[in-house]
Amino acid sequence: MSLFLSFLSVFYITTSTTADYKVFVTKNRSEADLWVWETNSKYQSMGNEEIWFKSNSRSQSSFTVRYVKTKYQADLIIYYTNSRYQAGWKKNHKLKNNLNIPK
Repeated sequence: MSLFLSFLSVFYITTSTTADYKVFVTKNRSEADLWVWETNSKYQSMGNEEIWFKSNSRSQSSFTVRYVKTKYQADLIIYYTNSRYQAGWKKNHKLKNNLNIPK
């Protein structure tokens, strides 16, 4: 049995175009489902849902996100951390281990 690890790259949508996930960014760490660390290296995102690499191409991204204004509109609540080692799932969530599979 082989394990295939792919790069997790995210394409951010700024218009009202349909995205795979609606994301609310919180400043309150305790309400976040996932703490995200953004990297400039796609290799660091390999196999890690909590490490996001910002893709410049929608077609080469693992999934697309659109920021929403309230947490009640969101599929996922995230908190951006400055530490790679703090990043990770903080709550049990339906997207855990499925984040790179668009709904």
